[in-house]
Amino acid sequence: MYLVTQSSCWVAPQLKSIPVFRLQAPNRTKRHIIPNMLKVVKILKEINPDFVHLHVDHQYSLASVLSGIPFVLTSWGLEVQTLPHASFIQKSLAKIAATKARAVTVDAKFLQEIWVSMGIPEHKIKVIPFGVDMNRFNPNVDGSAIRRKLRIKKTDIVMISTRPFYNNNHYNVECLIRAIPVIVRIHENAKFIIKGAGPLEGYLKRLVEKLNVSKHVRFVGLVPYDEVARYLCASDIYISTCFVDSTSVSLLEAMACGLPPVVTDILGNREWIENGENGFLFPPRNPTALAEKVIQLVEDQRLRKRFGQKCFRIIKQRATWEKCVSEMDNIYKSLM
Repeated sequence: MYLVTQSSCWVAPQLKSIPVFRLQAPNRTKRHIIPNMLKVVKILKEINPDFVHLHVDHQYSLASVLSGIPFVLTSWGLEVQTLPHASFIQKSLAKIAATKARAVTVDAKFLQEIWVSMGIPEHKIKVIPFGVDMNRFNPNVDGSAIRRKLRIKKTDIVMISTRPFYNNNHYNVECLIRAIPVIVRIHENAKFIIKGAGPLEGYLKRLVEKLNVSKHVRFVGLVPYDEVARYLCASDIYISTCFVDSTSVSLLEAMACGLPPVVTDILGNREWIENGENGFLFPPRNPTALAEKVIQLVEDQRLRKRFGQKCFRIIKQRATWEKCVSEMDNIYKSLM
């Protein structure tokens, strides 16, 4: 196995045993694309792989085509969601990538529908979520040490957000922060763990101070992946305010830990959460609606438990690593 990635991408330390080839980081002028594509052609010629698994960047499919190497295309998120309104060149590159690929995988059904609308046969597109390691994420993980570390009482009800603080703001953590005053006005024992980092961090912290809710909020920054499940299991309710997403791995991890979710009413979330059955959906960018749903769960422990149990069962049935890896492995075997 070899990894070819852009120089701006983070690579996990565990991958040090895998040879990594770095490409020029993307820039606004797009001048990196042609040099990077030529470099990929050179790399493929050098390592001569049996097949290529291309993630997200449609333009690099041309390198596989030019090299005559079969490839699988995995695309998700904004890259697919924006295709209906993309430029002619972007649409053309994407369609070439999907047409020439031996198989296309997406992490949500509605993304499959976008590809079908562009003329790609439905049977060629497989919906495979990234999946959850349920040995790591499950309701039996002990989060008590995290609660003690964050000075959270046993009687407190804890909400957690695990989305980053990017300038494009489509994760919209600000929406959660603006809902907090409404929630704590009724429930003084409500606490909020906000995990994440990014350019908006200073702004969000100042907003918490301005709204006078600092004693209810715990900013914990970036958390090592090995510890994420402990933070989830230290919490009672999972919240996601993102208004652009496909299948959120963060949501799936929270569901695997048995947390009842309150998430935005967007297409990706609807594929996992049925409003009032295993969680609540609320209109994006609406702090008042978010607060109402959270308050309802804070006041109903039995409902929290019922939602959480249903979420756990859904992940066990549909999104374990074993199931998702097996489906991808079958695609790989078909290329050999």
